[in-house]
Amino acid sequence: MSGASRDSLFRAIVRGLYEGRYAPGQRLVEADLTAEYGVSRGTVRETLSRMAAEGIVTLSPGRGAAIRRLDWREAIDLLEVLEVLVGLAAARAARNAAGDGEGAARFGAAVAALAQFDPGQVTPEYALARDRFYREMTRLAGNAELARVTPRVQTHLLRIQFRAQVAAYDRLRHADYAEIGRLVLAGDEEGARALTQKHFRRMIEAMEAAPPG
Repeated sequence: MSGASRDSLFRAIVRGLYEGRYAPGQRLVEADLTAEYGVSRGTVRETLSRMAAEGIVTLSPGRGAAIRRLDWREAIDLLEVLEVLVGLAAARAARNAAGDGEGAARFGAAVAALAQFDPGQVTPEYALARDRFYREMTRLAGNAELARVTPRVQTHLLRIQFRAQVAAYDRLRHADYAEIGRLVLAGDEEGARALTQKHFRRMIEAMEAAPPG
């Protein structure tokens, strides 16, 4: 059983989530994953354990694995964590941009690629481009622990489940990506941090304005 097999399966399941083949609450059956992806049951179990550790799936005795379903309070808690962590990543990335030409170029390419999408069209490709934006920004930040603990995929779970609450801010949040990118590449630590935190604060306020039932 190779680490490459586990990583490939992990990426395949995440892509399936972005593409809508998997949905919050949906069970992930070991035998089905083994047959679909041509990997061993051991690989499936290790991958699902990793996804559980990262908060993407839940593991229940007798029921197996399922894509995690966030409740309203969990969603707000997640956004509050992201507000701090991603704000820190933006500031650290801005600090490093001038001294890491290769990293800055990768991040700049991610910013440019994301700008090509219409935020009104929620597609798997847009989700993947947005994930690339955050991944490259966190990479440019140069903090391994920050990269390890930032729950990017969980944010996609939130967007799927609470689409109605956050949709009104789609175009404004999309415009934020270009401006955050500009501030990071300009080396503006405080500006990048402030706008990134404001970006997540808007989502928090939208969620708090529409509590369940």
